Amino acid sequence: MTARHFTSALAVLACCIATATVATAHDGGLNAQGCHNNRKTGDYHCHRSQSRPRAAPPASEKGVVKKSRSGICHAPGTTYYSRTTNFVAYETIGACVKAGGRLPQR
Repeated sequence: MTARHFTSALAVLACCIATATVATAHDGGLNAQGCHNNRKTGDYHCHRSQSRPRAAPPASEKGVVKKSRSGICHAPGTTYYSRTTNFVAYETIGACVKAGGRLPQR
């Protein structure tokens, strides 16, 4: 490569770098479904994969102890109770533990 070609290539590279725009990510601001309104365009879009929201539990399920697929027993009011969707229901925490479940570590 000659000095002239090198200088030309360097000039093109410098122009590309100088005129390139910086891509910035927004700060997040996502709702529970992983979506938000775009302030510039006004459209509503999502960033996380869509998971179907779980319907309200039937009356017979309210207040049950949930044993997750990983074997953790979640009682109503505990941290991950509302997030546990694939579960086996038990009437008491004792019944859940007796069936092979364990209590949460926290």
